[in-house]
Order: sequence, then structure tokens, then C-alpha cells
Amino acid sequence: MSKGISFSGHRKAPFDWDSPAGHKVVERLCSQIVQAVGEGFDTFYTGMAMGFDLIAAEAVIRERDARFGHIRLICVIPHKGQEAAWNRRWRGRFNEVLIHADDHEYLHDEYITGCFHERNRVLVNSCQRLICFDSGRAGGTRHTVEYAQEQGVEIVNIWEEAEVWA
Repeated sequence: MSKGISFSGHRKAPFDWDSPAGHKVVERLCSQIVQAVGEGFDTFYTGMAMGFDLIAAEAVIRERDARFGHIRLICVIPHKGQEAAWNRRWRGRFNEVLIHADDHEYLHDEYITGCFHERNRVLVNSCQRLICFDSGRAGGTRHTVEYAQEQGVEIVNIWEEAEVWA
């Protein structure tokens, strides 16, 4: 039986994702992935949102290709065309992750009210651990973390651990 980890985090951070601070978050994220694999986790779920979700998916792909060929990345996408309005850089990252993922699922053919909320619940219901990048401010990430807490899912918050602004 597989053990799953899902990711949830903010689209925007108080730094550029490609800055030294962003690299610190990615290092912490990779450390968490390696630790999780050592604990028997083998399936990773991403909601494919711009920002932390895609950064986490890229980290899983790197770790899978470098040393953990048995782990899987599953993309849970709220609707087809989610990335259509994004800038070229993030659309490219979305498409690269989709190409290299082990599987993906579109919850809806087009945007419908509540599809992002539904995606977040699917992510939580698919895992035993949630790795998040949560500042605590209101929004989808906060709701996802609260739902995970209600479901008894273990939560690892990289925001608290990374100290990226120091």
C-alpha cells in the first residue's frame, strides 16, 4: 500500500522563487522529500498551482530522476486550462511538470465555482502528510491546512522552518 504526501502553498512569496531565499525553500523541501522517502512515502500529489505547488512538483521530479526511481508524482488539476492566463514562464513549468509526472487527473473540463476547493480536498484525502508553505494568512493554503488538521493529517510547514528572510 502506498503512502502519500501532498503539497500546498502560496502562489506568491516574499521573495522571487529563483532568488537565494527561494533556493533555501527548495533545499528544505528536497530535504523533506528525502526524509519522507526514507520513511516509506512513495506517492506525491501536487495541485499544480503557480508557485509552491509547481516548485514542489519539480523537486519531486528531480529527486525521482536522481535517486528514487520508485516514487511517483500525481498531478491533481482543478480544471483544463488552469494555466492559460499565466505568464509564459509559469505555463512552461506547468507543461514540463505535466510531461514528467507519472499520472494526472483533471477534476473538471472547465472552470466551475469551487473547483480549487475540491482539488484541495482531494489532495488532503489522498495523503498521510501535507508539506506546506503556509504563512498563516487567509486563503486556499490556510483552508487546506485547516482541513488537513481536521482530517488528522500530519503537517510539515516549510514556512516556519526555512527562515528564508534571515
